[in-house]
Amino acid sequence: MQMEDEATRPSSPPPAASAASSVRADDDLLREILLRLAFPTTLVRAALVSSRWLGLASDSSFLRRFRARNPPRLLGFYHTARRDEQPAFVPLPQPPELAPVLRRLGGFALGGADVSAVVFDCRNGRLLRAEFPPPPDELRFGVVSPLLPPARKPPDLPPNLHSQLHQVPNDARVLRPGWMLLPEEEEDDGGDDLSYTLVVLIRRGRGLFARAVLVRGESDDQIRTSDSIELPNHYWPNKKMNRGLLFHGSLYMLGREHVLGLNLASMSLFLIKLPDGVEQLEHMGNLELLRDGDSGLYLAHLKGFQIHVWHRATDGGGNGGDWEMVDTMSLHQSFGQVARPDWESGDPSLGDALVSLRRVEDNAELFLTIDRVIFHIHIASRTANKVFEMAPKEDIGFEIFPFMMIWPPTFPALNYDDDDDQ
Repeated sequence: MQMEDEATRPSSPPPAASAASSVRADDDLLREILLRLAFPTTLVRAALVSSRWLGLASDSSFLRRFRARNPPRLLGFYHTARRDEQPAFVPLPQPPELAPVLRRLGGFALGGADVSAVVFDCRNGRLLRAEFPPPPDELRFGVVSPLLPPARKPPDLPPNLHSQLHQVPNDARVLRPGWMLLPEEEEDDGGDDLSYTLVVLIRRGRGLFARAVLVRGESDDQIRTSDSIELPNHYWPNKKMNRGLLFHGSLYMLGREHVLGLNLASMSLFLIKLPDGVEQLEHMGNLELLRDGDSGLYLAHLKGFQIHVWHRATDGGGNGGDWEMVDTMSLHQSFGQVARPDWESGDPSLGDALVSLRRVEDNAELFLTIDRVIFHIHIASRTANKVFEMAPKEDIGFEIFPFMMIWPPTFPALNYDDDDDQ
């Protein structure tokens, strides 16, 4: 009789099944697991499990935590040297999980059979480019996202927007390269990947003002203009004005002895003095603004063969504390055996190596050019790896456009008839 009771008694679930069930039922534990997936592409695949997983993975507060732990990854860079050549993509070494992403970029061409493309800016996985030579009527500009499917193509530039942004009085001039392409920030989550902001800076005597327009598929694309700000004596906006750093709704751009800021919500301009003894050298890439999380602005200062890293807290409107030097990186030590004894930063006209920096979009990473060799530097890990070498005479006019993964990730809509894990 007892044997019959044991035979008919329901069996207990095995320990592994019980543990898996407890995980699926605990949202907090599931969030911690999703947080450790490392790549946005992996997070998107995990979100396909169920509508519940999708809700947790796409929640804005979770995405803020995910980005802080796993910032958007640098995939490589596009480069151009002459207007008659097509921009080429140079991939950086990546984990196997990102191989499909690199394959898509490897087959992406910016130009066409009869025209080549000129890249003006590159942010958040999107490129602002123009066709060259231009069509008979006008220069044709466009924004492209190589990683997005055609159905999620960014909206085209409205007709005549280029001429409207660049229409200035006779005694004023638009600072080169003309405009910047910015993602729409939305509580620092990255915003809508189908919207973008274009900004131009215009100088008139000692004054400077900005124009900005948010381009959306269904908006009027109204151009907003800031008040003019008087520039300090000897202030000159350098060639890298298109490398402005977007942080907490403000755009920060390097000048000689100041950082020029533009709050995009209020369209107000402000100035931040650089640390004492630090200034941007004309025609030399010795300074770059960096962002590493949400703790404030970082400034990388190349002096000799050392990079000094400065930090300044900011509220997004120019207010904040003083600059503080927080780190020093010796390039000779980081390069190790790659370094040559004749590499000395100085005057290129006297035979010294031409050393210059180029920042990556949002991470504490830099590209460093020494003569015709390009290195990728990660400041936190103090690593430096050779990634490219220019051809002879190609370094004149050579431009690098770092290409990042898109943020926020694009989550497909679920359409399950039977979703067991609600």
